[in-house]
Amino acid sequence: MVLGWLTDYRRLIVSLPHNKFVAWTNKLQAIIDSKKAEAKQLELQNIGRLIHVAQILPEVYHFLNRLRCLFERAKKRGKPIPVKDDCLADCRLLQLYICRAYDGISMNSLEPQKPSTVYRSDSCPHGLGGYCSNGRAWLLYLPEWLLYRATNNLLEHIASIIAVWVDIIEGRLQPEDCILSMTDSSTSEGWHKKTNFKTDPVEADCDFDPEEAEVRTEICRHFAELCVKNKLAHHVQWFAGKQNDVSDALLRDDDRSDEELTNLLYLHCPEQMPQHVKIAPLPQEILSWVTSLLQRLCVKEQLREKHSRTEIGRSDGGKPTPSPSALPTTSGSTTSTEQTASKSSEPLQLPFDKAAFLDRLMTPWLNRLSEVPYYMLHRPLGKTTSQTQQETMMESLECFYQGYIEALETNSQLRNSRKLSQQESC
Repeated sequence: MVLGWLTDYRRLIVSLPHNKFVAWTNKLQAIIDSKKAEAKQLELQNIGRLIHVAQILPEVYHFLNRLRCLFERAKKRGKPIPVKDDCLADCRLLQLYICRAYDGISMNSLEPQKPSTVYRSDSCPHGLGGYCSNGRAWLLYLPEWLLYRATNNLLEHIASIIAVWVDIIEGRLQPEDCILSMTDSSTSEGWHKKTNFKTDPVEADCDFDPEEAEVRTEICRHFAELCVKNKLAHHVQWFAGKQNDVSDALLRDDDRSDEELTNLLYLHCPEQMPQHVKIAPLPQEILSWVTSLLQRLCVKEQLREKHSRTEIGRSDGGKPTPSPSALPTTSGSTTSTEQTASKSSEPLQLPFDKAAFLDRLMTPWLNRLSEVPYYMLHRPLGKTTSQTQQETMMESLECFYQGYIEALETNSQLRNSRKLSQQESC
């Protein structure tokens, strides 16, 4: 037992003890059954214990926001208050995380590890598309009656979830696999890490759309359930849209066949393409899920825009060829009747380096891991003027404290000068 966790060093597994598993799941179930909660019950018996689980499963922090808001309201009223449906749904999901901790978590997943599969996705108001490093590609063109209902950020988030969900359904992911989702939407990246938006119109901003907020929360909750049930370690990383040509072409070029599109992408974007790419339809389960979500949203005229296709393979990019002359031509030599076919074999293709390709795809994520970490700094003792930075790079520590030392020297000089002036006056 280490810090309240059972550690099995033979199997390299960390797990929650049985007595804690039973007690903590029962406390959450009591809230779900009664649909009421009081401040003391939320703070000590639930939120505090869930933070303990979050030390091993950081994804738990993603869904503590609404419980904390519920705690603040209960604390102000001083009596049990009703629990809304979104908080009840969070409680059910958090029970799954407690069960996951009880089943045991590999110690390898507690440390940063290199993803075995990388996913890239993109969206536009007219469709979604994406592919993964194993070559599975997909696209979804939205029908006319589902257009302009969701914002592009919401469609980007849906696309990033579909990319992983396809592999789960088709059995290409195993328990304890580490996967990386890459999206060119920084908003979608943030939604994978925390739901800092509220679903209550009273607590939200004036331009709040309750239906879209509810759909957004449901999407995040659904993806978390997929990951926890399949025991996946999931990471997400933003990257520039100009590096996402393949996904962009998949969702925009609806005038090309799958074979034509694949050949053009190998020709123009070979550095982004896996060795064997196959565009296949999405499973019916995913299509039904996307349709049910978009049907709940209203059409927004401000989202309407004309569909545009990519320029891949549509322009020559060189000088125009001159038109042929109308004058008669003269032959300078006799045309040979013998065919001069080459007797050499076709050139051998270079071997595909899968490890190098994965590194190339996840370069933005690897760069982020290699950055100098941030450290939280407290206000230095004696420094009472100006606002202290909340965080700073290690490279800036010398400059940070250098300014503090200079301030101390200035203050000491002022004190000494005041003492001298007082002594002279005496």
